[in-house]
Amino acid sequence: MFRATIALLLFALVLPAQQAPIPRKAFDLAIQVGEDKFTFLSEYSGKTRIVAVFMTTCPHCQYTTGILNKLQKEYAGRGVQILSTAIEAMSSLHVADFKKQFQTQYPVGYNDQKYVMKFLGLPENDPLFVPQLVFVDKNGMVRAQFTGDSPEMEKTIQEKSLRETLEKILKDPK
Repeated sequence: MFRATIALLLFALVLPAQQAPIPRKAFDLAIQVGEDKFTFLSEYSGKTRIVAVFMTTCPHCQYTTGILNKLQKEYAGRGVQILSTAIEAMSSLHVADFKKQFQTQYPVGYNDQKYVMKFLGLPENDPLFVPQLVFVDKNGMVRAQFTGDSPEMEKTIQEKSLRETLEKILKDPK
């Protein structure tokens, strides 16, 4: 009984908080891509964007990177741009190797986790499950957001889920 109570309490402590409502206006996320160089979400305004928040050492994030590479190649001609930001400590030291190893087809940089939590619409001290994917339509509205532990991110259906979400956003005239 004692173990079950402790387990339940620990589970409650790591439950993700409710994210900000969807749809919502996305703020102009700045992703650091070099020592003094940034890529801004607004640079791709008029395009549908997927922003990936990840950790370079996370196997699920690495798996998702492969899917995002495919999507970038396939959907670039339809006005889709993928951007990605690492959030772990010392990200600036790991991103170059990550980009090389996974041959990313889109901008990859890094950010402070607290800053990214604001973009995600989450309280800065809440636990963060990675990868996180945020779908921003061509008008700058967040239309979908998946956490690393959401059903859509299950490896067996992840690629299908991402494609379906992207297609729905691309077809919506809003």
